[in-house]
Amino acid sequence: MRPKVCLATDSLEPSGVGEHMLALGEALSPFYALVLACPASPGGSALLGRAARLGLGVKRLEDDGDAVRRWLAGAAFDLLHVHAGIGWEGHGLAEAGRAAGIRAILRTEHLPDVITDAEQRRAHAEGLALVDGVICVSHAARASFAAACVDVESLSVVHNGMPERHPSVDRATVRSRLGCNDSHRVLITTARFTDQKNHATLIDAFASALRHVPEARLWLAGAGPTEPAVQAQVAALGFNDVVSFLGQRDDVPDLLSGADVFVLPSRFEGLPLAAIEAMAAHLPIVATAVGGTDEVVIPGETGLLVPPGDGLALAAAIASLAGQPILARTMGAAGRARYLDTFTADRMAADTSRLYGAMLARPLRQQGRQTMTGGPGSRTRIGFIGAGGIAHRHLGVLETFEDVEIVAFADPAIKRAGEAAERFGAHAYAEADAMLDAHALDALFICVPPFAHGRPERAALAHKLPFFVEKPVALDTSLAEAIAREVKEAGLITGVGYHWRYLDTVDEVRGLLGDNPAQFLSGYWLDSTPPPHWWWKQAQSGGQMNEQTTHIIDLAQYLVGPISQVFGLTAHKRRDDFPGLDVATVSTASLKFASGAVGNIGSTCLLRWNHRVGLHIFADGLAVELTDHDLMVDIGRGRPFRGAEGDPVWRQDRDFIDAVRGGENRIRCSYADALQTLWITDAIRRSAETGQAINLTEVTSEAAHV
Repeated sequence: MRPKVCLATDSLEPSGVGEHMLALGEALSPFYALVLACPASPGGSALLGRAARLGLGVKRLEDDGDAVRRWLAGAAFDLLHVHAGIGWEGHGLAEAGRAAGIRAILRTEHLPDVITDAEQRRAHAEGLALVDGVICVSHAARASFAAACVDVESLSVVHNGMPERHPSVDRATVRSRLGCNDSHRVLITTARFTDQKNHATLIDAFASALRHVPEARLWLAGAGPTEPAVQAQVAALGFNDVVSFLGQRDDVPDLLSGADVFVLPSRFEGLPLAAIEAMAAHLPIVATAVGGTDEVVIPGETGLLVPPGDGLALAAAIASLAGQPILARTMGAAGRARYLDTFTADRMAADTSRLYGAMLARPLRQQGRQTMTGGPGSRTRIGFIGAGGIAHRHLGVLETFEDVEIVAFADPAIKRAGEAAERFGAHAYAEADAMLDAHALDALFICVPPFAHGRPERAALAHKLPFFVEKPVALDTSLAEAIAREVKEAGLITGVGYHWRYLDTVDEVRGLLGDNPAQFLSGYWLDSTPPPHWWWKQAQSGGQMNEQTTHIIDLAQYLVGPISQVFGLTAHKRRDDFPGLDVATVSTASLKFASGAVGNIGSTCLLRWNHRVGLHIFADGLAVELTDHDLMVDIGRGRPFRGAEGDPVWRQDRDFIDAVRGGENRIRCSYADALQTLWITDAIRRSAETGQAINLTEVTSEAAHV
């Protein structure tokens, strides 16, 4: 099994740190089970979305350090790799990881040591004591930490690397879109607008260079706190027609392909990813000779370096390369060769992987180790097909089970799958087959609309996975019958989401009816129209009787026994506020039970609120009113109500998980049980269409063979 690694940052604006983590995660994913974790800030959310699309596990970190510790412990990581954009970041993550008992903790410092405050220095030293090693992204950064009295034995250097990213459009198209033609000499900077990046000096230098190279143009890609001041500086110089503020971009490879020279005027750097990406794109670099950058750029070969803050020197270097296209192209080609030799993501990943191996080979630290109940090997690995509202109802329960791990989500709406994955440190997929091919799961939860059943269940069968499926199990009874037969042949454990069966009030009613069988039932689902448009379509939901009232029909069978005959009626009212709605807006069914009891069940979706949902049952000297939240039992001595206790979905999910784990099978509704309910709702539909009562004796006897 691949070692399980968490790449984590608590930076609210990961920017370059995030790019590094994505590059590292993508390159390491064939060799490690990876989860990328960061806060739910705007920058963090974008990072998690990109990580999910790369196939990495993703986790949205909470502010609560104890919650982070519990998650880290439950996820059973072998190694935690903390990424710090600056010295005071990441220490809380290391502390949580140490308390969670993670075998090895590694920290990457993405910048040199820039801490000057004594209290921050002390906190940084205490934080480093929690980790097993520190990666510096350049030799200069390592030297800065060594000078700050960090134990040199703990410091390693792994130069940053970047994956190659190809432009999506050609150079001419990019330049045309941004108002440039072949005669212009385009300079580009891709960097956050911060004091560190020193855009102000760049603008002054560009003003000087423009006198020598009037065809020069400057593109500034990025965003940040100093951008308004730089925009004002450009406006004051009258340069709005030659300097373009491009904002935060996701098309940097396109922009680089349209440029001629890359400029980076930083005051300090760790090892700039932007410069590496520019070299990969065949661009020469003009940059400041600061630690890290001078390990990327070879002066006179791949670009030019100038002293930081020296605007005149920067202007001269810009003018030199912008004014000499042949020299610029020669240096760009040399930079491209240097990128391929030294700064690829695969090289960075290989160097990092060697450190991982060394860390994992060390003896386990014992301080603060937490022991999870049952151990990580005993956790049941769950995948979800469908990540909508009903899935989250189950997730709220499953996340309380220490013996369950939510591993992956598959949903055609990949953004929805990604958001669900972020909650658990799971993986997200658009296709269930891709999820099942990538992960060794123990069971599936299938939470899809009625029209989407079939493929998910067949996928579970193909992988011999127990599955829990939300009701109704299908629209087509022949499909459900075939799946039920295959489930029986495979001997799979199944559960279906008829959670009313798990109400403690239902247990009480079963007891009351044991010696005094029901004689008459009256059920109802009187409600509003749900918002999903698929619900409005008969061909997609099967209508209210099939999609909602099915709970009441299933409960009636569970309490009274098999239904032998049905007669259905429906009517439809056009509703202009629900365009295209073609399901019956009112429906009713008369029922005859094999026991001799009779009943009726009615539905409407015409209301604008939930009016009443429940089942009334009458026996000899007994009247019962049962809903999903309370119970009234009337024996002629008043009408006492009591609320239902406990969560029936919790009981339902617990029984399914216990059965999957080899415990007693207490599942109250299997796929075969749910098929009987589907037969009833389908018979009601057919009766309403034909105007004839439907005899179910043959159908219910067939159930015994499924």
